[in-house]
Amino acid sequence: MHYLFRFLKGMARNMLTLLRMIFIDCAVPIVFIVIVAVVAQTLGAFMGIILTGEKLGPVVSKRGASVTVGVVFYSTILTACLIRLQPIKQSFRPSRSMIAALAIGGLWLAVNLLAQYGKPNAGLELSISAVLMMIDICLLTPVAEELFWRGYLWARLQARGRSDGLITLCTALLFAAVHWPNSLAALTNYLFMAFSFSLIRYFSGGIGLPIFFHAAMNFIVIRHIGV
Repeated sequence: MHYLFRFLKGMARNMLTLLRMIFIDCAVPIVFIVIVAVVAQTLGAFMGIILTGEKLGPVVSKRGASVTVGVVFYSTILTACLIRLQPIKQSFRPSRSMIAALAIGGLWLAVNLLAQYGKPNAGLELSISAVLMMIDICLLTPVAEELFWRGYLWARLQARGRSDGLITLCTALLFAAVHWPNSLAALTNYLFMAFSFSLIRYFSGGIGLPIFFHAAMNFIVIRHIGV
């Protein structure tokens, strides 16, 4: 009975700590991301209207709007993280197990490949608008997101003395939440994605592998759904 009480007490303490991490420690960065996202979406909408007015076609107009959102949003996030690069560097630790990190990443890519099995291959168009979309999705997005979530935010929580286990859980939950999943299937997908990247960060000790697997996953997806 004593051990059960200690277990429940420890679980309650960890839950309270996790809530403090989410709503206090991470409040300022999350508000910053929301503000930047609103500005980027607004500018993207204006770009879409401008391109539509230029009669460039609905596909190009949609791509132009998406690229504008991506460039504004992720460039701002990337710049903010680079300004705080020194704390991020100091947060990196020796890898616990590169084999575990590679195994988790490989398993996640395999799951994504199986999810696309049997679906038609949309191919990769080589127009300027399509190439810009691919660069945005497969390069800028993985670098900026991992540098923020598994770099800056991870370092911020470590500096506050939070345990690596709770940091892994916190960054994964927030990553999934800010992507605004609009269905249970989307929520499940984002949660698996978030925990996979956070665990890869935990076991590898840095953000190099999370960036690689994030970029590879995005490439697999756009091969089938197109841009």
